[in-house]
Amino acid sequence: MAMCKCFFERNIFLTEIGHVTFKGLDQFRSQYEDILSHKDADKIIEEIRSEIGRRRLIHKTKEINRVNTLDKYKPLDVGLFSNDDFFAVSQIKKGLQMLPDVYSFPFLSPDQCNALLSAVNHFKQAGLDYQRPTSMNKSGVLLEELGLNPQINNLVKAVESFAKEKFPDLVGKCGLDSFKAFTVEYNAQGADPCDIERATHFDNAEVTLNIPLTDDHDGSELYFQTKGGFRPVEMSVGRAILHSGRRQHGVLPITEGYRCNLIVWMRSSEIRNRICPMCNETPDLEEIEYGQGDGFTVTSENS
Repeated sequence: MAMCKCFFERNIFLTEIGHVTFKGLDQFRSQYEDILSHKDADKIIEEIRSEIGRRRLIHKTKEINRVNTLDKYKPLDVGLFSNDDFFAVSQIKKGLQMLPDVYSFPFLSPDQCNALLSAVNHFKQAGLDYQRPTSMNKSGVLLEELGLNPQINNLVKAVESFAKEKFPDLVGKCGLDSFKAFTVEYNAQGADPCDIERATHFDNAEVTLNIPLTDDHDGSELYFQTKGGFRPVEMSVGRAILHSGRRQHGVLPITEGYRCNLIVWMRSSEIRNRICPMCNETPDLEEIEYGQGDGFTVTSENS
């Protein structure tokens, strides 16, 4: 597996600015001159270099954390971790179209949602190392580090045929052959490290699965960009939202309570091997030693 080298240069998220490209000091200072004139440029550049360093180690760190968790973590619910079919669900054959490229359908039971939520919270209290899922997230857990990728694979397989039917240009003959699963958290009290909202963005995925695990909150609506502006969509515990990863979306500010969702970025190597979704160019690939990378595969055509 591999990743596109643009991961080390583009879509670097800064709280004060948003997403930026950093190919070197000259390019960065020239491209963002107006913004930097009102900011602490040296501090921002240091933050960018730290993020690039984190990205270069992300897959190695993920494997170190996974092995450490396997060795030292004592699960709250042993059955969840020992049963790869814990999230066994029927294949999705139909769903409610909420917007173009956005579908909704019943997926996980409340008990399954509670089991995953409890496992994540229990793990976070165990004092073991784990990474934040993305540069945009303050909190959340990578389920690969927790050791739950076999369980999540069942969810991917359950939606694969439906996704291929609804997104034929995004799911190749190889299907959804890799994924990245993680949780996201929002807290109205602004309790660190939880987020309050999520800026408009697109995902590093061909197709995204979004499943609410909680419903005790106000605000924090998931919204999608449309030709007429932005449209929020209704969500409920266990009911999945399936959408194109290319679709611009975000999360409105949470005003009360706590929200936690399971996000699964599902990838099709046949599609992304042609065009990287993050730089929209033919990917310049770098092989990785651990895990699934960013869903690219090295072939004779792109090596």
